[in-house]
Amino acid sequence: MQAEVISVVTTPASSYDLASLSDVKDELGVKDNSSNALLQRYLTSASAAVAQYCNRVFPAETMTETFWASRDRGWRKVLPSVQDLQLSRWPVQSVTSVTENGNALVEDIDFKVNAENGQLVRLNTNGYPRMWPVYPIVVVYTGGFATIPADVEDAVIRMVTKRYVSKGRDPSLKQESIPGVREVQYWIATGADSGNMTPDITDILDNYRTPAIA
Repeated sequence: MQAEVISVVTTPASSYDLASLSDVKDELGVKDNSSNALLQRYLTSASAAVAQYCNRVFPAETMTETFWASRDRGWRKVLPSVQDLQLSRWPVQSVTSVTENGNALVEDIDFKVNAENGQLVRLNTNGYPRMWPVYPIVVVYTGGFATIPADVEDAVIRMVTKRYVSKGRDPSLKQESIPGVREVQYWIATGADSGNMTPDITDILDNYRTPAIA
């Protein structure tokens, strides 16, 4: 698909944390508030790491995205029109407006929304899919998760709890025994075993990853 896109967040999410502090504390069995600041810092950090790993923003936000047909860099020739418009945020919660060269389009008459993958399909007068024209197209919509998926939330909570319970401990320490006196084994961190994204976490998040665009 050939289109130049400018995306603007018009109504940002109220929070980018992918789990609640109360759920994190419940998982750890923490009853008081003495660790709130520390756990909140871990939670925000883990949520940011998950968003970066998946190359996407999870919470729903209202977006204004403008699409132009790509042009050849040499002769500035307009390249062929677009089959489907790919929005930057999905699932799509709602579409406020779509304008094509300044003219308002009507949902389910002029276009259809594939909410799950964030694509807009242009329709002809008979209601069948057709190519989008090379005119400027502006889409105002709300995209992202209204409720963070339970497995993503679980992955973030696992990251926070792993970090919390290992606080102050050498993360490369695998095993320590006293008889003898003292025998220590260390992990050799490689690939997915390094850092705080262990294989059980990446197995969950791989289902939500999107290709990174250079």
